[in-house]
Amino acid sequence: MSDNEKYLNIPIPMLQYMHTKPKQFLNDVIDVGIYLFSLTLEGNEVSRYKDALSFLDIKQTNKPIFCINNAKVILENMPPKYLTVGINIKMLFDYYKNNKTEFDLICLGAYLAIKSILGKKPYCKTNKQMIHERMFGYSSPKDIPLKMTRNLYHLQAKYKNRYHMDKVLMELEANWYIKTFSNHIRGMYVSTEKTYLELAEIIEANKKLNKNQVIKDEKRKAREWVKS
Repeated sequence: MSDNEKYLNIPIPMLQYMHTKPKQFLNDVIDVGIYLFSLTLEGNEVSRYKDALSFLDIKQTNKPIFCINNAKVILENMPPKYLTVGINIKMLFDYYKNNKTEFDLICLGAYLAIKSILGKKPYCKTNKQMIHERMFGYSSPKDIPLKMTRNLYHLQAKYKNRYHMDKVLMELEANWYIKTFSNHIRGMYVSTEKTYLELAEIIEANKKLNKNQVIKDEKRKAREWVKS
């Protein structure tokens, strides 16, 4: 497994405090990601965690038991069912070691949002609202709290604006290997594998299928009306 293929899986709800407590978020992501990976290994809790550190080639100054307990507390406070997403370890430590702007953090959130929507699929259809929800750590609209800090409220409102969201998506397409495509449809198709041409062909094929289904439905309704 190459460095580029090493990932840590994290719960999407952790993104809820990425913008308000970025350093804590990054520390917690490392603890939780390593802990979740250690659960796939054999041995006792501490030895598994140490083996995970060795395999992932990560060094931590805190003692394993401290990191394990931190990860457990975070996971215990997650919703009963939560989505996870993988973050590339090199990308994670770039954010950990270097100062990042608000826009950098937003792009990371949007990238992880799209990755969580895609899952293992080569492409899928989504929309800006769903991307916005996921990039702030919400699995669905019902998870958005009624009350939040003023700064977070304004940040979320800012990136609901079409201009700012489009700017984020353009950055992801230019530098994060994300492709989005929309052609007279509601929403958009996203992919990390398909070309723009392939996405265009998929959209047109689905349009044809939808049109055929509409025709079939209209014929069925006509037959039912004649029989009534």
